[in-house]
Amino acid sequence: MKKFLKTFAGIAIIAAGIAAAGLIWVTRPKAEKKEEEAPVPVVEFVIARFGDIQMDVPSQGLIEPARRSNLAAEVGGKVIRVSEKFDVGGTFSEGEVLLKIDDSDYKAALARATSAVSEAKLALELEIARGEQALRDWKKLGGSGEPGDLTLRKPQQEAAKAALEAAQAEKERAARDLVRSEIKAPFDCTIEAVQTELGSFVAPGAPVASVFQTSPFEVRLPVSLDETRFIQVGEDGKPEGKVTISAAAGPEKMEWTGRIVRTEGTVDRASRSLHLVAEIDKGKGALLRLQPGLFVKASISGRTIPGLARIPFSSFLDLERITVIDPDDRLRFRTVEVVRREDDSVIISDGLENGDRVCVTELPDMVEGTLVKPQKLNDPVLTGTEKGDPETVKP
Repeated sequence: MKKFLKTFAGIAIIAAGIAAAGLIWVTRPKAEKKEEEAPVPVVEFVIARFGDIQMDVPSQGLIEPARRSNLAAEVGGKVIRVSEKFDVGGTFSEGEVLLKIDDSDYKAALARATSAVSEAKLALELEIARGEQALRDWKKLGGSGEPGDLTLRKPQQEAAKAALEAAQAEKERAARDLVRSEIKAPFDCTIEAVQTELGSFVAPGAPVASVFQTSPFEVRLPVSLDETRFIQVGEDGKPEGKVTISAAAGPEKMEWTGRIVRTEGTVDRASRSLHLVAEIDKGKGALLRLQPGLFVKASISGRTIPGLARIPFSSFLDLERITVIDPDDRLRFRTVEVVRREDDSVIISDGLENGDRVCVTELPDMVEGTLVKPQKLNDPVLTGTEKGDPETVKP
């Protein structure tokens, strides 16, 4: 009996425990379900400002001299003297002597020609005097009418005049040959190549040196046909505008200025581009580093067009649609009229209003109507700078 009571008591205790646990489970407080709110993304924006934008046209090219020349000997002879600078890279001023050819024969020729001129003058004077004497003799003999040309020795005088003119021409030629024995710089130039040396014999027409003009320099700038609409045009219909060129030499960047002087007048068949030619101004000291063959980048000052805005490229969804933020801080898509695409921005003419907030942050899912927290680009909260609101139009 005692064993039965113990067993029954154990079962009762277990049943009571199960009942208590069930009561606790049934009467437990129920947790309220709360829907998690999606975080609102923070995006940066710039303000669209429409105004006048100068459409500078980028290009590139190689520096070339405006003029090159191959110097040749005009007379023959032995080279008896050359300038100390007569070597590749030597620079000469206009009229400076590069080399001299032996002129002893040309001096002798000039002396002979001078003597021949004197003799021809004397012969002409004698014939004139004989003609005058013949006229007096004809009158003394009682000649009637007009005396003939032979009587007055006019043919002899004409022959003497022709001989004098020939002698004078020969003297001038001899004088020119003497001057040509010195080869001079035709303009301010630098020697590019040398084809003769001291002691060499040169024949008439033989090349002696190749030179190029030291200033100004030129650069051929290819411009695509689409970009030519932004080039300034003068009243004469010719292209014009300031050009800024630059080149890098290690960490140093060098710049020069110039201007458009002409176009080559034809479209390149391979690249479908038009070549403009810019003349580079002579700078103080800087020109020493501006040499033919130097590769440079160029920026051509183009037309100023009103009613345009420059928008960051990051705000574009595709080629023509951009993202803006409406007054309720929600994303909206707009289709814009693109005028030109640049490296990191796009210039538009329509599709936005002045003062629109243009989103420049790219979200993983760009869905129209998404609620965002707009933040001005370069705000101190985000960047730690004090630059303020960036402009989307160049000042």
